[in-house]
Amino acid sequence: MPAPLSRPRLAVAIVALAAILLALVQLERARIGIERIPLAVGDTPATLYRLEGDAEAPLAVVAHGFGGSRQMMEAISLTLARAGLAVVSFDFRGQGRSAIPMSPDAFPNEAGSSGTTVQLVRQTLEVVEAARALPGIAGPPALIGHSMATDILVRAADRLPEVGPVALISAYSRQVTPETPARLLILSGQREGGLREVALEMARQVAPDAAEGQTVRAGAVERRASVAPYVGHAGVLWSPTTLRELRDWLAPGRDTPVAATGPWILLLLGGIVALVWPAAVLLPARGRPRPAVGWRFFAVLLLAPALPAALLALNFGASVLGLAGIGRIALFFGVWGGVQLALLAHYRGLDRRIDAAALALLLGASLLFALAMDRYAAAFLPTGPRVPLMALMACGTLPFMLAHAHLAREAGIARRILLALAPLLALGGAIAVEPERLGLSFTVLPVFLLFLLVFGTMGRWIGRFTGPLTIGLGLGLVLAWSFAASTPLFGAASRLVF
Repeated sequence: MPAPLSRPRLAVAIVALAAILLALVQLERARIGIERIPLAVGDTPATLYRLEGDAEAPLAVVAHGFGGSRQMMEAISLTLARAGLAVVSFDFRGQGRSAIPMSPDAFPNEAGSSGTTVQLVRQTLEVVEAARALPGIAGPPALIGHSMATDILVRAADRLPEVGPVALISAYSRQVTPETPARLLILSGQREGGLREVALEMARQVAPDAAEGQTVRAGAVERRASVAPYVGHAGVLWSPTTLRELRDWLAPGRDTPVAATGPWILLLLGGIVALVWPAAVLLPARGRPRPAVGWRFFAVLLLAPALPAALLALNFGASVLGLAGIGRIALFFGVWGGVQLALLAHYRGLDRRIDAAALALLLGASLLFALAMDRYAAAFLPTGPRVPLMALMACGTLPFMLAHAHLAREAGIARRILLALAPLLALGGAIAVEPERLGLSFTVLPVFLLFLLVFGTMGRWIGRFTGPLTIGLGLGLVLAWSFAASTPLFGAASRLVF
């Protein structure tokens, strides 16, 4: 029989539900009065944001960074639309909702360019041209981009007949000159030390003594390097300072409210995760779990998969589903988990019971988190080619998480850290040794860490009331979902099968 909710768990449930409701109200409130119109520019998915009833507005084109999406830029898009601009935000190839992979020629040549760069610049120009043809658009386009997009936008601006103000967030482009772009705002997070230096270098092309927070001019050229306090490479996108600086640069004189949605997104996602803790106690309790394996066997289980997983991933799976690097990642995780499961089955035995209620709670909570993430923070739903990609990834993530769940059961904090670090170090080492083979898939490393922090925490709470087979199956599917939904897609030259 499930245990009754204790007072602490009941209090957490009430607070979590209140937090979710409050966050949803605030996030939807930020969209009131703004039209969000889906667009398709050829094969590029995009969204038009503008004030309801606006007959004419200046254009702003917003581009995300590597591994990002339109959702990650929505606080900026809503803020600029509220200030009277017509904002077109789009997904680069291979990212967000785009079904077309990026060029596999991702490594820069001596000129600092690559096939991927050329492809994305062309895509940006197509979006700008289509956006300028929309009804009610006035004046030259303003360009706003983050991280990877900063270099793309500077290159695109050089090819446009006319361009309005440009804003680069977390910029690193080498294409900025003392003359172009003419009106340039460079924003960085306080924790982005190196990129803050790059921003100052851009401003000092115009005035050698330029300082952060100072607008400098030389003839028709105007520059400003500004810093958003307390935030880093991702948080800068939701910083109120960033949003105000963008509004004032692109729509001077408009003291409209900014869409500071970042704290509400965190509150919503945190509330969904926190709600699992009291919900888990409602599950029927299982019998006493088996004790953890000894440290010597645990060390063998950590070390044994590293070499075969890395070697097989480096030498097989170069192209699967017409995508580069994806097969290698699925193979790495599959071999890692397969080796551990074989050792566990032979020397210790495996859990063989599936609890439907616990599996439903884990998958249901994960789906709610994914839907909230996708609507307000970042693209997190597998669509188009990402659906078969999820099935492929599951071939690797299911054995990996089944082994992980068996080893993490009743494990202390030291063992859980080692369980996370060992595959990360092995995969990171393989990427460092052979970047040409595995470098395109490096984004799985931070995704895996975030997966463990969020979904691993939910799985641990639920795992106290069920067995590792249930948790391993659930988390294996969720990890496949996470990789498939968020990994940038690169095309491959051939279709090899591993």
